[in-house]
Amino acid sequence: MSQKTTTMYLLFRLAAVIVPRLPRRWLPALSVLLGWLAWMIAFKARRQATVNMLHVLGPEMQATRPGRRRLRRTVRRMFINNARNYLEGFCLPYVPVEEIVSNIIPGGEEHLAAALARGKGVLIVSAHFGPFDYLSQWLVARGYELVIPVEQLKDRRMLELMLSLRCSHGIKYLPVGNGTAMRAILRTLRQNQLVLITADRAVVGQSVELPFFGATARLPGGPAMLAQRTGAALVGAFGWRLEGTRMQGEFTPISLALPEEEQQNPEALMRSIVQVMERYIRAHPEQWLVFAPVWLDHATAGAEDQGRQIGAEESGEEEGMVGCQ
Repeated sequence: MSQKTTTMYLLFRLAAVIVPRLPRRWLPALSVLLGWLAWMIAFKARRQATVNMLHVLGPEMQATRPGRRRLRRTVRRMFINNARNYLEGFCLPYVPVEEIVSNIIPGGEEHLAAALARGKGVLIVSAHFGPFDYLSQWLVARGYELVIPVEQLKDRRMLELMLSLRCSHGIKYLPVGNGTAMRAILRTLRQNQLVLITADRAVVGQSVELPFFGATARLPGGPAMLAQRTGAALVGAFGWRLEGTRMQGEFTPISLALPEEEQQNPEALMRSIVQVMERYIRAHPEQWLVFAPVWLDHATAGAEDQGRQIGAEESGEEEGMVGCQ
C-alpha cells in the first residue's frame, strides 16, 4: 500500500474513534469547516465537480457573474454535504434506530409496498445523492431486508472499516466483482427482498451510454438488465437534507409507472431511470455528490478552467474511500 493510502486509512480509523465522542450538535458546523477546507485545497475534485455540475445547471452558468456565483456556491455545498455524510457515517453505530426513523420524513412508501406485493423482489435505484446512508438505514429500521452491492477498494482495510460502520444496524453489504455476488443478489430478489443499486456512475460491470442531462454519459446497465432477467420491480429512492437534522425521503415507481409492454424492455427501463435521477438531481443539485467523471463528451471542457478558479483529490470516490452505495 502507498503511504498516501495508509495515511488515509489511519485518519479514518482515528475519526471513527473521535467523531462519535463529539457532541452531535457540533456536526453541522464541523461539516461546514471541513467542507470549505476540502473545497479550497482539493483541486482535482473541485474541478471535476464543477464539470459535472455544469451539465446539471447548464453551461450558460459560466456566462454571467451571478451564474458563476451560483455554480461556485453549489459545488461548495457538495463538499459540505459530502463532509456531513462522512461525519454522520462515523456516528452510525451509536445512533439509536428510533432516531434514524424520526429524522426522515418518508414519502411514497406505498410504491415500495406495491412493488413488493408482486413477490419478485425490488431493485431500489438511487444515486450518490443526499444522506444516502440514512435512507438505507431507515429501510432496515423499518423492517425491510436490504442488500447493497459496493465496489471493491484497493485498500481492503478501508473497505472493512467503512462497512463495519454501515452494517451496524443490519444492512448487508456485498462487495462486487465475482459470480458469488451476483448469485447473492439473485437469491435476495427471489426471497422478495430489496437490493439497492446506484445508477448515476458506472464503476464495475456492464455499462450503457445514454443521454443524461442532454449529453452522453456512461451509466450502469445492471438495474435494467436485472429487472428484465428476474422480473423484479424498479423503485427509485432519493433523500435530501432539510433544515437541522431533518431529512426528506421519497420512493417513486419506475418500472410499474411504464406501460406493461415496456416493463421488460431494458432500453425503456434505463430511460425511465435516467429521467427519475434527473428530476431529483435538478431539484437539489448541491446534494448530488459525484466527484468523478460521468460524461463522455467534452462540451464542458472549459469548466476545467472554471474549476481551477473556484478543487481536489477525489473526496469520496478515490482509493481509500468507499461509496456507501
